[in-house]
Amino acid sequence: MTGTGSVLVGDYTGCCGQVHFGDPDSRITYVAAPFGQRPAPPETGRLAVQWHAPDAPRVPAPADRERLLLSGPVMGPVTPDRARQIASALKNARYAELARLPGDLAGCLVTEHRVFLFRSATSREGLLHRRDGALLRWSTDPTDLLDGPEEFDHEAIWRSCRGDEVFIYDNLTPVLPGQVVVVDRDRATVVEYDPVVPLELPRHTTMPEYAEIAYDLILQAVRPYTGRGRIGILLSGGLDSGAVLTALVDSGADVVAYHQATDDPLADESGYAREICDHLGVPFVPVMMDHDEGYLSEKWELPHPYNNIAFRWQEQIADRIERDGITFLTWGRDGDMVFGPTRYGLYEVLHGDLRLREKAALCRGLLCSRFESSRILRSASASSSVLGDLVPTGDNARATDFLTPLPGVPDDRFNDAYSARDHCVDLSVWRPRGIQLCSPLGDKGIRRLAARMPDAYRLLPYQGRLITKPVLRLLLSTRLPERIWRRYGRLWLDSPHKNYVLNHGQVLADLIGRPDAHLIRMGIVDPRQLARVLAEPASLRRNAEQLICAAMTELFLRGDARRASVTQKGVRDASRTAG
Repeated sequence: MTGTGSVLVGDYTGCCGQVHFGDPDSRITYVAAPFGQRPAPPETGRLAVQWHAPDAPRVPAPADRERLLLSGPVMGPVTPDRARQIASALKNARYAELARLPGDLAGCLVTEHRVFLFRSATSREGLLHRRDGALLRWSTDPTDLLDGPEEFDHEAIWRSCRGDEVFIYDNLTPVLPGQVVVVDRDRATVVEYDPVVPLELPRHTTMPEYAEIAYDLILQAVRPYTGRGRIGILLSGGLDSGAVLTALVDSGADVVAYHQATDDPLADESGYAREICDHLGVPFVPVMMDHDEGYLSEKWELPHPYNNIAFRWQEQIADRIERDGITFLTWGRDGDMVFGPTRYGLYEVLHGDLRLREKAALCRGLLCSRFESSRILRSASASSSVLGDLVPTGDNARATDFLTPLPGVPDDRFNDAYSARDHCVDLSVWRPRGIQLCSPLGDKGIRRLAARMPDAYRLLPYQGRLITKPVLRLLLSTRLPERIWRRYGRLWLDSPHKNYVLNHGQVLADLIGRPDAHLIRMGIVDPRQLARVLAEPASLRRNAEQLICAAMTELFLRGDARRASVTQKGVRDASRTAG
């Protein structure tokens, strides 16, 4: 999101529309509406809907019989010249020019004969499309594109209960990061246009040099936020959100920090978050999280299964942020991806762009680590990693004792190209409250640095310890208190959620164990095994996260059934009216 002198604009909260290529009427019905309002499609012609924040300016039309729709934070303002520049790059296949435009871009260009769906490499937007014959539909909300109930894959629902980050819809196609999808009467063509190219740096760039370059890039990424007035940050007290907040303060932003507080001492990070705020002179707002009856709610309408814990916590902190009038919010998401390890071993050390003395020191560190010698030696191969026990596969697979076994289900491998979990919260928590959530650490410049940085600089084996994110710690070592950047190990952050499961077994039984539960009727949850798990505290602890994921998936399925019932009733009513 870098851009000198630019201001980040959060006016555009999504888009949807449709084109029937068999319709000779190429007129476009353009509707600018508050987030989530869905006008009825016209009888003829095309529909283009731009969701926006209150009092937001319209996105200018690039030309007659053309409409540009945008979604997510963009560098603004979006002038007529900028709209024409985007449209010209798309229509003339000058995609490199599109990639060079500042900030994140996602949206749609509707022209007389073609539709262009685009998403830059660092955009978080969940733009989807569906083709049924000559009819093309697109939306940032998947529920707009569903014609009936249960338009999802059975295996994907099972995996969602397991907690996998999985896309469930059979008939919908996401626009992935760095893609343009060009659709005309005959075909859809996908073009990869925005690669993340490693940053050009001198050979043997050192870890301290990476740290200073990284901080300069974080400063560039947050600078456009300074013109937004007061903004918020979700501050956990960890390295990632601490680095973002530090850069915001150094850039002169007016920022307030919101912290998800808990009375569970095993998961309480508030001391770290408060110390960061005191050091930087930032207002600190702890919001006590719900661990009781409100943790799961039948009222939720979810566009995706939220296959994770703490959805209620997101809702609670969003309510407070909305009351405070904050419309722009940042966090430390992407810190794990750009600074943390995904794999590590002798291969990364021996083949990395490091000086010989660094390689020797890191090899000594590995030999002094908790890993057995045989595993360290195997890690000299590119196919092996000493961090293999962090991947939820084989013996480390998540517990699914209450699910009906499903042979052949693939392992859960991390894939950030389309985060259904993030889009679920965006669509059901943040944007209905008028809040745009942005991730400065996902900026393209920072990702380019991450693509260049040796994997050996993502973890530092030292005196028996494994120090994660050493580059991030180095850049904070002169900017935050020592207790923050030297922090080692983790609190038991999922303790409140395990306690919820231990104390609310009957809630879970009523939700996912009754004969009329969707997961029971689909054969995904085994009611006998569920009863056994709920009766044993040790099994409850082992399956706690997956039980919450299954409960959230059940709530999604119930909402899907309600949505389909309303849709079918509307179709019947329209048929009777037409008759």
